Amino acid sequence: MIRGSRGLAQAGACAAAAAAASPPAAVPQQAAPQRQQQQQRQQQQQRQQQRPKQRARRRALLPALLLLALAALALAPAAAAAGPPTPRARRRLAAAGARRAPLAHPGGAGARRRAPLSHDGAHRELIERVSALQLAASDHLLAQGYKFEPIPRQWARLTHKLVTPGSKVKIAVFGGSVSVGYRDSATSYPEQFVEWLRTAFPGVEFELTNLARRATAATFAALCLVDEMPSDVDLVVVEYSVNGYGGQCQCFTAPQNAGYETLVRKVLKKAPQTALMSFATFMWMDKQGDRELYYNTGEDQHAVIARRYGMPMMSVRDALYDVMFDDANPYGLNRTNILVDIVHVSDDGAKLYAGFLAWGLRRQVVRVLKHLGSGLDEAAQAAPPAMIAPLNPDSAMEDWPSFCAEGARLETAVVPSSGEHWQWVDEGSNACPGCHKYGYASKEVGAYLDATVNSDVLSEEDRRNGTAQVMLALSYLRSYSDVGKIRVSCVSGCTCDEKLIDTKNVTPTSELHTERMPVSPHPECKVRITIDSETSTGGHKFRLSGVAVHKQDKVMSYMYAPVYD
Repeated sequence: MIRGSRGLAQAGACAAAAAAASPPAAVPQQAAPQRQQQQQRQQQQQRQQQRPKQRARRRALLPALLLLALAALALAPAAAAAGPPTPRARRRLAAAGARRAPLAHPGGAGARRRAPLSHDGAHRELIERVSALQLAASDHLLAQGYKFEPIPRQWARLTHKLVTPGSKVKIAVFGGSVSVGYRDSATSYPEQFVEWLRTAFPGVEFELTNLARRATAATFAALCLVDEMPSDVDLVVVEYSVNGYGGQCQCFTAPQNAGYETLVRKVLKKAPQTALMSFATFMWMDKQGDRELYYNTGEDQHAVIARRYGMPMMSVRDALYDVMFDDANPYGLNRTNILVDIVHVSDDGAKLYAGFLAWGLRRQVVRVLKHLGSGLDEAAQAAPPAMIAPLNPDSAMEDWPSFCAEGARLETAVVPSSGEHWQWVDEGSNACPGCHKYGYASKEVGAYLDATVNSDVLSEEDRRNGTAQVMLALSYLRSYSDVGKIRVSCVSGCTCDEKLIDTKNVTPTSELHTERMPVSPHPECKVRITIDSETSTGGHKFRLSGVAVHKQDKVMSYMYAPVYD
């Protein structure tokens, strides 16, 4: 009863309070203007709170728009010839310049906090100057070859050296004949790329090591050429999208794709501080002269590997596939001025290809400077990230032992037979480091070469399992005339079955070829290569260019490329 009275009393009190708080019916009509004024004041306060954010966004857009304007002014001659991009294209470029992906380090290092640009404006001045340099084609065209925005690996270190006067930047290039340069050309795209760098960064010294070899795939580079790369290299460019295809199944377990990743891992094993860049060239026509299929290339698989390892990638196919076959293209480019055959480029083509590398490098340097700013020094001194897990487990061969004597190093591993039967020759040229064709050559029947190699490359697990083999790889000239046959046998240390090899090529071309045969493991395996009396061409010429040893596996089975050379 008491509870009920208390409840009624409370209910009455609440009702009274509500009645006292409730205004008469006519009051809401009189208070409507007050509510509108209050809403207007709230909206005004919200707008005032948003204004700093809007101003910050506009300030963030200004540098990108300024860079685009400067680049357009600098490229005015090329743009005049090529015709300006459409308004829609300009809007896309402006939007692309405004979008800036966060920089981070693969391997778990995480993203770095962005710091403001240097107070002295040195970085801003450099960005403006480098962005204003004229490239070999319009910025609009070159931008189409940029495949993705990566999480760049070790680009802070490279950028720091590029912006530091007095520093020395070492560059190495791996690739096939397109990277070597056409045999009758006066230059190559790696050389033109370095020339652009010297113009863009005049206070910096640049050193180029061109490790490209004709008709070779990435696996051969991983086995033989990484040893010749400077261990303190700052930038490594990898180009194997033509030689890394070969018309085979394009899956990540294919040996040519695994070989590409193996090369990247061996480069990082030897030079963990280096930045990397992937460059995809293209075979524009097949051997019948018809337009090549868009997908007949290794670049789409290589792009996934490049993204995995923080490598910016530039593609000439993505930018030029339609332009090359459109004589009325708006850029004023002509295929006959760019190409000398179905894949190799002229001097003008070399400058154009170098423009793609220059655009990609400029893009990364500007990104690093904008995002790190005054924190660049600290980022450049950071320890390199740890080696990441491979995309393809078969590619994790950076610690595998191997042996290779190629090019000038062949003299240290090979002893010719007595007499004057053999000559140490260079059937290439001095035009570039990759243009040499060193080797031992002879036409004398019965003349032989003794090669002493270390074939003891099997692990204890390999020996226990008994499934692995040691493979001897001989690199030699294969041609269509005047060449003979050779016999390969094991003389001491190791054992093998004697093998007769015909060095005649099935096509009317001369190219570097490799022949592989199993040998037993031994630290001093002596192999004899003898010019045989048999011949299918009427001649007996033989030129040995290299000898290598490696463990048999499905990756190393694809060392050389069946490509046009």
